[in-house]
This record gives sequence, structure tokens and C-alpha cells, in this order.
Amino acid sequence: MDSEVDEVVRALLQMVWNSPEFIQKAASQTLGIMVENVTPSRAMTALMDSGVQHRHVLVRKCAAKHLLTVMEKMGATKLSGTRTRAEKLVRLAVKLAQDCHKDTRYYGWKMLHMLMDHQKFQRLLKQSVSAHDL
Repeated sequence: MDSEVDEVVRALLQMVWNSPEFIQKAASQTLGIMVENVTPSRAMTALMDSGVQHRHVLVRKCAAKHLLTVMEKMGATKLSGTRTRAEKLVRLAVKLAQDCHKDTRYYGWKMLHMLMDHQKFQRLLKQSVSAHDL
């Protein structure tokens, strides 16, 4: 399933955005099952690329929830696989912590608290986030 993670995430998030509430819940549950059963780095990349930057509030909320799950599964020490991914993760966590939806902000704050345990967090924060967002 790892090879199709990007397409599956896109399709499930489309259902969250453009469907009745019961289908939204089923799509979110399916996304949660998928996140638990694929490689965490692949799930993280797919969620960061497809969902967290989406313009629809419910899609961002769903993606942030599952991204937090992946981060908790990986732990703070393993999150920075590559420098660009770590910078992108910090940037997205700050963006989510400032979101208009309260649940999305909560997930963003939880991500930032988890990232604070990382030894290079301060440096990554200074490099990847503008002074205005700080």
C-alpha cells in the first residue's frame, strides 16, 4: 500500500471535503487505519503534501489530526529525517497552530510541543519560520 499512499490520501481527503457528514467520518476513520498500517514517513509526506495545506477547514483538521498521530508514532527524535522535511514540518506546525479552526489549532499546538523535545528545534524554528509568524 505504500506506493499508493499519496493517491489514497488525496481521495479520502476529497471525501472529507465534498461529502455528507457520515461519509466524512468514514473517510477520516479509513485515513486513520491507513496511517497506522503504512510506513510513517510515507504517511507524513502524503499528509503534509495533500491535506495540511488544503484550503478547506475540515480537510486541514482531518489531516492535522492524522499527522499528529504519525508524529506520536514516530517520536520527536525520528521526525527530522531530512533537513528540508524537518523545516517543512516545523513550518506547517506553526501554520496549523494559527489556523482559524480551534481543533486544527489544538493539533498544531500539540505538534509544536512534541517538536520542542527535539534537540535542534530552536534552530529549525529560526530557519524555517518568519519573524511575523513567531
